[in-house]
Amino acid sequence: MNKTLNPFGKWVAIKTDIGGEKITDAGIVYRDNKTKGHFVIGIVVAVGTGVTEDICVGDTVYWEIATNRGNHYEDLDLVHQDYIAAVVRP
Repeated sequence: MNKTLNPFGKWVAIKTDIGGEKITDAGIVYRDNKTKGHFVIGIVVAVGTGVTEDICVGDTVYWEIATNRGNHYEDLDLVHQDYIAAVVRP
């Protein structure tokens, strides 16, 4: 069964990249999941119908993780539009 996440209101579902996999000189692979500040970058995968900002699926966003930890669904973060600081587009 394929699940679809549809955020309500002013919530945005984001696939956040917090470091990813790293490889040591000895060849050991580990996951670096520490944030280096209060903001992180992610890709928007779903947008609630109440979002009033110019945020679209596929956008890269810069959002404040320090005030929004714990709103997670599987491998996605649910972020209120107020915590998104910037949208990066080509």
